[in-house]
Amino acid sequence: MANIAPILLAVTTWAVSLAAGLVHAAEPAFASATPPASIPLFSSQAPGATPKDWAFQPVRYAPHPTRYALVRDDELGVTVLEGSANAAAGALIHRFDADARISAILRFKWKAGSLIASSDPRTKGGDDYVARIYVTFAVDPERAGVKEKAENAVAHMLYGETPPHAALSYVFTHKAALGAVITSPFTQRVKKIVVDADPNSVGKWKTFTRDIYEDYKRAFGEEPTRISGIAIMVDTDNTGETTSARFGDITLTSRP
Repeated sequence: MANIAPILLAVTTWAVSLAAGLVHAAEPAFASATPPASIPLFSSQAPGATPKDWAFQPVRYAPHPTRYALVRDDELGVTVLEGSANAAAGALIHRFDADARISAILRFKWKAGSLIASSDPRTKGGDDYVARIYVTFAVDPERAGVKEKAENAVAHMLYGETPPHAALSYVFTHKAALGAVITSPFTQRVKKIVVDADPNSVGKWKTFTRDIYEDYKRAFGEEPTRISGIAIMVDTDNTGETTSARFGDITLTSRP
């Protein structure tokens, strides 16, 4: 998977390793949020340009970085984001601040290029995905426990950033049941939700609508903190395989 601390820490070993990062090639780490409100649309940008207001987050120890590029998708007739990984990891991140109780409806689409044959969402060695979207949640000092405070202190010392309190990761995997909630093998602070488990999805555009607020409560059993960012990732650093995926626009709107 990739390192999230640097999505989550890097989260501690990710989280300190994603400790810092997703954490070690396990999850990328994400820094604190900044004020913007909307998520920049890929469809409003030109193919070949650098995605506006999205930043690349490398994963520590990954053999290679995932490559992201804006390309024109002939089927959709618009610009989309393409991620390609060959024994690689790295996330594309957009940081912002939003209330998870209000801005709760997440809509996104992706097209998986292939299956990752040796993936296994429950092990570190198999924690790779052809397509995943993270939603990160900011640290709330009043709610942080002793362990979280210690992890955050280490991450800030090493990387100059404080990792998110938690992250939801929406994933495509044919190695788990649709709807399954899986704790990251790298950190308890990341919960993966399987939104597509059909091998026949490869090569097809699939559209998803999720209620972030309800998903967070189901996954973590608590009220969410504020949303601090969105991240896209294609990664094969653990399995060493090659894959790619395309992503359409991502939107976050208020509940009806």
